[in-house]
Amino acid sequence: MKRKYLILPGCLGILLSASCIQTAIGEDTPGDWQSRRLMHPTADELQREQAGHIMIYDGMTDRQVSAAMDDQFGRIQSMMFTRVVITDPEGAPAEDPVTGAILTENDGCD
Repeated sequence: MKRKYLILPGCLGILLSASCIQTAIGEDTPGDWQSRRLMHPTADELQREQAGHIMIYDGMTDRQVSAAMDDQFGRIQSMMFTRVVITDPEGAPAEDPVTGAILTENDGCD
């Protein structure tokens, strides 16, 4: 069977590829590997960052982003965050009172 691939421009293609890889390797929680990479990068990951690579973190919570800004300040030039989930005072994802949709920060890409 011949596979067909859809090539998407820019970040959307990268994000969808990351999501497909995550699904293929069986990650239970979308942020597990991202959380580990954000707060506890391997030596190889740090070396790639020092070489100018940027990691796009998708769907992290505002608390995770805030912790990274405090604890990983020396690496922020290598981080980009999209669809940051707003949390309530207890740390759970905040929901729109009308639609029930999870609230995310506006990334300014509209």
